[in-house]
Amino acid sequence: MKTKRGVQALVLGAALFGEAAHAQSSVQLYGLLDAFVGYKKPLNGQSSVIAGNGGMTAPYFGMRGVEDLGGGTSVIFDLESYFNIQNGTSGRTGFPHDGLFSRNAYVGLSGHYGTVTAGLIPPLLWFSTIQFNPFWNSFVFSPIVLHSYIGVNGQGVFGNAGEWWNSVYYASPAYRGLVGRAMYSFGNEAGHLGQNKWSGQVSYNNGGFATSVVYQQIKFSLNAGDLGTVLPGLTTQSVVNIGMSYDMGFVKLYGQYQHVWDSITTGDVGIDTGQLGFSIPVGVGRILGSDAYSKSSGNSSVYRNTWALSYDYPLSKRTDLYAAFLSDRASRMSTGTTIGGGIRTTF
Repeated sequence: MKTKRGVQALVLGAALFGEAAHAQSSVQLYGLLDAFVGYKKPLNGQSSVIAGNGGMTAPYFGMRGVEDLGGGTSVIFDLESYFNIQNGTSGRTGFPHDGLFSRNAYVGLSGHYGTVTAGLIPPLLWFSTIQFNPFWNSFVFSPIVLHSYIGVNGQGVFGNAGEWWNSVYYASPAYRGLVGRAMYSFGNEAGHLGQNKWSGQVSYNNGGFATSVVYQQIKFSLNAGDLGTVLPGLTTQSVVNIGMSYDMGFVKLYGQYQHVWDSITTGDVGIDTGQLGFSIPVGVGRILGSDAYSKSSGNSSVYRNTWALSYDYPLSKRTDLYAAFLSDRASRMSTGTTIGGGIRTTF
């Protein structure tokens, strides 16, 4: 069940902000909690029994708002914060750079000519990655998310997983299901004017069919000039991702192809990744399955193969239970396994 990220607006208009009556406004408080218990053995790691955080979706809370300026134009903003449900700390497990509002923090305008925002914004590649796999944005059970953002053997997409700092974003109005998007992130450091990150996307969604093509290029990960500290000798990383999904009612199919090209001073490396997945309704719940395979070429030839199965059972429109199994294999590394069950609820 794709979780909803909000509920109806809690407060409307001038009573909250003291605005003039013609400028209607709304503010919305929302969030998600997800906890699971399971067994985890990472690649080349030791096994443990854990009370985990965000088996299907990393917990977060947020506040978004809109102010109608008239003429079809509105001011929009969004502030979202990750937190660890097992101990109450802020941020995601394993992401030391998460700040208070590290999931989203932006303000902008939306109207007849599209939407433009500025701030901390998740990159277009991230949205394509999670949309075209049945496990959505799970850092625990989604094979394609693990391959892309928790890479091993030098594989992976850099540039920070889930958000770009100092960014500007534009999305065109939808035309018969077709939308164009573009994004740029500044290095914000003197002497590094060419140290940038940018991305473009064309997506189409009509009926049960959806597809997306994304291109992304980065010249820094978190701070200008730091790519070489992420992977020695790395100067530029380029990524193209093609995703598709088709809902036939009795089954929804997912597929992705991704090519990563790392420009390294000692020799370029290419990484090809394919992902296939499905979602099958069974009773009121769904069976989810996905398999991702990555192989590197260039200085070294290594592979990774990860597959996962899950059953998701809704208790209500807001709450679901899930049980999942993941198997992870990679070159010259011992097998990884994750088994767990949990509960997820939105507000």
